Amino acid sequence: MSVASSVSVREATSREATEWDSIVKRFPNHRITHLTPWINSLVDAGIGKPLLLVTERDGDIVACTPGLLTRLGPLRLFGSPLPGWQTLGMGPAFDPSRIGSHELVSGVVSYVERKHGVHHIEMVSNSLAVNDMESLGFREELLISLVAPMNPHDVQGTFKAMKDSAKRNIKRAEKKLGLLVRFEDDEDFVQEHYDQITEVFARGGNVVPFGMTRFRAFMDRMRDAGSLVALSVLLPDNETRIATGTFTIASDELVLWMWAHRTAYRWHRPSELLTWSAMKKGMEAGCTSVDFMGRGDFKAVFGATPNLDKHRWVRSRFPVLVQARDLAQRGYRWQQAARGRLARMRYEMAGAFRPEVEGGAGAGGGTAESSGSSGTAAAIDGGQDGSRASG
Repeated sequence: MSVASSVSVREATSREATEWDSIVKRFPNHRITHLTPWINSLVDAGIGKPLLLVTERDGDIVACTPGLLTRLGPLRLFGSPLPGWQTLGMGPAFDPSRIGSHELVSGVVSYVERKHGVHHIEMVSNSLAVNDMESLGFREELLISLVAPMNPHDVQGTFKAMKDSAKRNIKRAEKKLGLLVRFEDDEDFVQEHYDQITEVFARGGNVVPFGMTRFRAFMDRMRDAGSLVALSVLLPDNETRIATGTFTIASDELVLWMWAHRTAYRWHRPSELLTWSAMKKGMEAGCTSVDFMGRGDFKAVFGATPNLDKHRWVRSRFPVLVQARDLAQRGYRWQQAARGRLARMRYEMAGAFRPEVEGGAGAGGGTAESSGSSGTAAAIDGGQDGSRASG
């Protein structure tokens, strides 16, 4: 008679927490958001208390599920992640040959509800089986992002795979306009980047859904981990930043976090040069793909196509909590839209959206919108929580 193997869920020991990254990297679906620098950036921002769960089978760790515990009034929530955390996904990192979605997630749910009294759980993952999650009472929300392949061994081939408009605007920016690219991450850059992001959101009638504390926590933790790619596009004076961007590198993957450009310099088309420069940096580090996070037609010019395998999974102990969550989200978006309209009015009154160069279309042709102004919106959480902002 065969004996069923034993599966258990527990919190990581202090030693396992110290070695968390090396443990997580054993599993094929891990991403930068599973690693301690990212988790600590959320903790630094005051978002919640970290909870590092390990699932064992017969004494071997077969899965790691990082997340944060937080409260909303009397309710206890476990997010891996929750919306608004500017986090592309956590969910379990696991060995699919040793444990399935149902067995894994049911153990996690049981543990957080029993041990921590959790009322509401959300996970974002591209590795959990739909039927298994639905059978456990989770509701599915599809999160679409755009992903482009990169070939570290054929950088020129990667460039050729982009659309002609992108290649033309990159060459024009470098050769005709003399734009410069600088990789930097000092305090000057942080202030300018956040200011440009704020302007981009206002241009789309939105407001930035996170503060400087969260932004600095991200920058500091990613910089210290050696995972940050932060860069600016400057005018030939080597002083005036007209576009800024932040990306991360981990696990052979380049991921966009934020990008923005000054509306006054939209005719310079700096976004293409900025993005291509980040892609080259990623390929130097061995990255084979770039995830642009969220929707946006502009991203297709870099050879990006929709990725449809990522889902947000939502479960509450009581169905009314899911309904309340949906109402709260709608109310929040209404509030953000109202604040965004006021912000746009302030920028318009200040003349921030008037171009410095009226006739600068040049070889780029067309308008800022057709060239991808909407792509300068900050990319957050797979298309949610702010990436709706457009130029």
